[in-house]
Amino acid sequence: MTLVRAICFVALTLCLITFGGGQAAAQSGLEGGLGRLVGTPENPLNVGIGIHIDQVTSVDQKAENYGAVVVLRAEWTDPALAFDRDEVGREFQVFNPSVLADHARALNAVIPAFVIHNQQSNKWIHESAASLSYDGDVVYVEKSSLTLQAPHFDFRKYPFDTQEFFFEVVSVFPSEYVTYYPLEEFSGLGDLLGEEEWILDNARVEHSKVIGLSGRESDQIALAFEGHRHLTYYVIRVFLPMLVLITVGWALFFLDEYRRRIEIAGGNLLVFVAFNWAISADLPKLGYLTFLDFILQCMFLMTGALIVFNVALRKLKVSGREGGARKLDNYAIKWIYPLGYGAIVAYAIFAYLLTP
Repeated sequence: MTLVRAICFVALTLCLITFGGGQAAAQSGLEGGLGRLVGTPENPLNVGIGIHIDQVTSVDQKAENYGAVVVLRAEWTDPALAFDRDEVGREFQVFNPSVLADHARALNAVIPAFVIHNQQSNKWIHESAASLSYDGDVVYVEKSSLTLQAPHFDFRKYPFDTQEFFFEVVSVFPSEYVTYYPLEEFSGLGDLLGEEEWILDNARVEHSKVIGLSGRESDQIALAFEGHRHLTYYVIRVFLPMLVLITVGWALFFLDEYRRRIEIAGGNLLVFVAFNWAISADLPKLGYLTFLDFILQCMFLMTGALIVFNVALRKLKVSGREGGARKLDNYAIKWIYPLGYGAIVAYAIFAYLLTP
């Protein structure tokens, strides 16, 4: 009996080695890699995020936001979503995102939900789809339009300012369960953004960790880019008229009639007021002066001082001291007026444009 049992044991062992070797090897392979449950602190789900802005539909300086049409892409691998390609008859399946979410939920798999951190409006999804490969690789793509907050605007150097724009995608899950990495090849700015006022460039993808919806540290992928203005517009529409007004103010000194000087300078003063209102209408109600504000306010004060100066000269002439009036007038033409404006512009450039 003992001999029979020994023979049976050896035969059973040979059968397990012969017919069960493939299964044993497969189990060992799963234990070593893809078989590990993802979305856990021991093995967080690693998700690639790509952000590509096709269009910038608007930039609202007063509201400090911008509108965009964006293509979002997410890639991850979850063995729980794998399927038998022989049984299905193909190597991948295409799902509506909501159907994929239901499918994953039924398999107890993690769907890496995210929020757009600086989103201000409803997100209108134009197109969206998810592709699932037989080995559990998932690619999710959506194209949508929305309005995004731009809280980093700083107008101190306006209109020579460079502004920072961001599109921030934050994981709903804490970093110990879901981590992000950037998909550089699927991120950036389109060639035809459709934005005429701004020149947008220097796009880059940034990975960081922030406090997410869970109240814990979560991964964030942000597409950051910069915008600066077309200066030709401001040169033609703002700086050239200002230069003409300054030249007209200087030309007044060559008039002998002081009353005519006062009338023309008063008209210039009204023009500066209109300039100030027109420019301030494009910006929010700031708690600081911009470069252009400083120049305009100084021009306003200089024009007001010009009126007062000419009134004083007329009083001197009327009182019989015309020689002293002409001497002061000549001094103002050669030194006070041109050097005063030169000092204003030099200080503005140093204080607003050169100082960080």
